[in-house]
Formats: sequence, structure tokens, C-alpha cells
Amino acid sequence: MSDFVEIDRMTLYQYNMRVKAYQLRKVDGERDIYLQAWANREVKATKEQGRGKRVLVYRDFGKFFNHEKYVNQILNKGIEDPKSLAIVEIMKRQKERRETTDG
Repeated sequence: MSDFVEIDRMTLYQYNMRVKAYQLRKVDGERDIYLQAWANREVKATKEQGRGKRVLVYRDFGKFFNHEKYVNQILNKGIEDPKSLAIVEIMKRQKERRETTDG
């Protein structure tokens, strides 16, 4: 924010909310740094195979990060969440009960 007139017009609540938003963005950035460090460790992970032979756990990127799986989750192309389906079924039953008691 660089417009001092706009800054001057902010309420104390708005200012505090902007400070909190800034701090939360910083925490998210820190999380990303630690997540990257974790991923670096995981991609270098090895397992023992045979007598004294060590091989990489993830031989290709697709086994380490399944991009298509995450995209499908976001686009709701994959299998629906069982909890969501259960909630939908409960709502349908409640609607049916209301219709039978009202009608």
C-alpha cells in the first residue's frame, strides 16, 4: 500500500487486519521453505535392497509427486470424498422427511 491518503483513511481494525494478513503471508512463506527442505530430504531417501545395496525410494518424479491426482482432486474429477457423500445422503433423507411431514 503506497497511497498515504488511503492509509490515513483506514480504521484501526482495518490496519490490524492488514498487519495480520502480512504476518500470515510470512508464515506461509516460512512453511514453503520448510516444505521444500522436507521434499529435498524425501527425494534423496534410499532403501536397502539386497546385501548392502541401497537404491532410491523414488526412481522417477511421478512416484514422488502425482500431479494428476492433485489436479483431479481440485477439479473434482476423481473419486468423491466419502465424508461428502455421506453428508449429501443425510441431507437427502432430511429433505425427504420434511416433504413427507409437510405434505
